[in-house]
Parts: sequence; structure tokens; C-alpha cells
Amino acid sequence: MQPFYLSKNSSGFYKAYFVNTETGKVIATKSTHSTNKFEATQIASNWHLNGLPSARTTSCSNYKNNSALSSGMDLQSIVNRLTRDEALELNAMITARFSFIPCGDVVNEKVVVQMPAGAAAVIEAGIADTEPLPSVPKSDNANASEPIFLIEALSNFWDFENSEYVKKRQLRGFDIKQRNCKEKLGIVRRYWATYFDADRTVQSLTSRELDEFLLSLRRDRGLSADTVNKTMTAGNMAFEFLIKEGRLEKNPLTGVERFRVQARKRGIPTETEMKQLMDLDWTWTDSVYKLAFKVAALFGLRAGEISGLHVCDVDAVGDLLYIRHSWNDIDKLKDTKNGDDRTIPIEHGVALELLANARRNPSYSDTSFVFWSSKINNQPIWPSSFEDDFYIAMRKIGISEEQRKERNIVFHSLRHYCATQIAQRASLEIAMKILGHRTEEMTRLYSEHETQMKLNNAKEVLAQGWKLLTA
Repeated sequence: MQPFYLSKNSSGFYKAYFVNTETGKVIATKSTHSTNKFEATQIASNWHLNGLPSARTTSCSNYKNNSALSSGMDLQSIVNRLTRDEALELNAMITARFSFIPCGDVVNEKVVVQMPAGAAAVIEAGIADTEPLPSVPKSDNANASEPIFLIEALSNFWDFENSEYVKKRQLRGFDIKQRNCKEKLGIVRRYWATYFDADRTVQSLTSRELDEFLLSLRRDRGLSADTVNKTMTAGNMAFEFLIKEGRLEKNPLTGVERFRVQARKRGIPTETEMKQLMDLDWTWTDSVYKLAFKVAALFGLRAGEISGLHVCDVDAVGDLLYIRHSWNDIDKLKDTKNGDDRTIPIEHGVALELLANARRNPSYSDTSFVFWSSKINNQPIWPSSFEDDFYIAMRKIGISEEQRKERNIVFHSLRHYCATQIAQRASLEIAMKILGHRTEEMTRLYSEHETQMKLNNAKEVLAQGWKLLTA
């Protein structure tokens, strides 16, 4: 482990952080007053070899030659004045105070007191047959003193295949999404690893420094508040796991404030636009994509749930649709978003269309996919494909890509459209059941859109008021 690392501050100058190579904790800091990393490294190396200039050290320590941490006392002078009994007593006191493992070794008639690297003191004993000191048990939190390299720890935590966190959660029966792990691992590589050096330890991090790191992502890199919060979560979950495992004493992100996310309201097509999309002949593509559009708009299925439909999920006799799975390109076939199955009524004609499409599959069976892929055997059409064709259809009815983005209309908007239509015609309880929401608040969030029906009702109310005033 290197005895120091560099970190650029908000002004662009590199600051040197000197650490205890055993624990990874920062013992001194000083700005190099250089914006050139090579030059800053040379300056810090010189300080490491020859000692820091006076002042600007950490609150209760000086950084001396060979990275030795000192309280300012002349240790060698103290050692030279010790008698044999005093040396043994000091050895025992130091061992008990810091939970060191007493070595009790005698080398050339000198007893070596085990201390952190760079701070070992050789105490004159004068006699070669010193009795070994009684063993001092290690504390339960002994692992917390081991240096933990930041980027390595975060990368290992979000490595889906090898993560101890993932393995333990799965053993407890929790569904850990590989897609989420891949997203967080990408965040670690793009943001954490480009800001912090590879030899940086978790123990040396401070809340203030992490706050500046997150602020720089928002200020200097222009990331959204949501992305910065995800970056914070990528670190926070890993740190909490290390604490639970007894490897870390405290979470350096404690006290760091999250960013306020001003969620942009999802837009939906108007009823006129939806009718145009429904009447449109999707000649540029396979009719299966228009069928997926219908299922999303009429029954509120998510794109992943459409991909996850099996033949056995379509009951054309009872006109029911069973939503039991979801699909994405990373995790493949998984449970629905909240893990709950649901059953919804479906139009008989749409049920027949779904089964007719499924039967086109050369590998058709009760367990084959309704929206089967002609390119990849035993896989469905990926959800992103439905979205791509929906955008083409939007352009065909005169809504440009710029207009669509400005209105924030995506394939998931069709689920919002469905929720709004249901909420106007049925109770909130029925809407929750069809959409698979666990809370009324979520259903309200999805259904709070203006529609022609609402506007017509409002128009009628205003017209009645006008008649009263003008009668």
C-alpha cells in the first residue's frame, strides 16, 4: 500500500493525503499547490522522505521521516532512559491499549514491541531470556483495522457473479437483479474510479471529501440529481455491508446529503393521438409490434411483462391474462417488478390475436413465449424493440422526435394512459388490481392526467355556470 495519495480539490490543486500503511487512516494532509499531477507526486514523495514542512498537519499529529506517526515527543530519548522492567511494562501497556499481538521475540538481546509499520520502537532489554508476555485477545472488530481499497471494494460488491453480498441475499431468498448490479458497477467505473486513485482506502475517506466528490459530479460533469444519488447509493450500500461484516467501523457517507430529484411528469398521448396510433397500419414492421402497443395501452402491461408472456398466461376461454413474469436483457426471465402475480380481464379479440401470434412460432408450446423472437431461439422480443417501433409510429402520425421528448412520452406512457382511462371509469381499488400497484398513491400518480372526458365534464360544469349568470 502506498504511504500517500493525491486528490484534486474544487480549485484544481492536488492535495496530498498521508496514511498509516497498516490501517489506511489519514494521518496528515497538505496541499501541493500544483495542478500538475506528476509535479504534485514529486512534491508529496519529497515530503514522505524528508518530512512535511511545519504546520498544516492534522489536528494532533506531525508527519515525520519514514512516515512515522508521532505525538511530538522524542520517543528515542524516552526509550533510551527505560530500564528493563519499565520496558516490559510499557510493552504490555501498549499491547493492551492498541490490541496488538505481542510477539515477545528476542533479537540480539532486544525485545521488539509490535507497533504500526514505520513506528516500531526497539526497546533495550539487556537480557536474552525474557519471559513471553501473556497473550492479549484480539477484539471482535479486529478486521476493521485492515485497509480496504475503495475501488476494489465497490467493484467486488457490485460484481453480480462473485459478490458476497449478492450470494448472501440470494441464500436468504431475496431476488437480486443482475441488471441493477451491472448499472451500479458501471457507475463505480465511470465516476468513483475516475475520481479516486486505485490505492485509496475506504478508511481514509471523510464525509467532507465525499460531499465534494458528489457535488463535483453535479457541478463539473453536469450529471442529473438522480444519477448522483445512484452514485451515492453505489457506495453507501457497499459501506453498510462492510460494517455489517465487521470490516469497517463507520460509514464515511453518513451525514452526506442526498440531492433533491425533481421528477419530470410522464407525458401521455392524447385520446385523438391514441386513436390515430390504433388506426395506423404499421406496415414498416411486423404486426406483432402493434399488438404489443395494444396490450400496453388497453391493459397497462409494462414492456418487460409483455416480453415475459407465455402461451399458458393467455386464457381465451375465460378472457383472462395472467401476468407472472417480466423479461430484461440482463436478468432474462424474472418475477414482476414488485414480485406479485396478477390476473386481469382481456378483450376476447386481443386474446385470440396473442395466441395466433404465439402459434407462428416453430417451437410453439404451452410454455413458449407469446412475443417470441425470430432471431434468438427460446427468447422473446426484447422490451427495447417495442419502444423503438412505438417511436416510429409516433413520427408516422406527425409527432417529431423533438416533440416526443419535450412531452416526455415513452413506451411506459401507455401504462399511464391505461391507468387514467381506468381511473375515470372504475374505482381506485379496481385500477390498483389491474395495474398491480401496492398503494393507492402510486395508482393516483399514474392516473392524474388530463383527458378529453375530464375536459368535457369541466366544459359542462362551466357551461351550466354561464347559463345561470346570463339567464
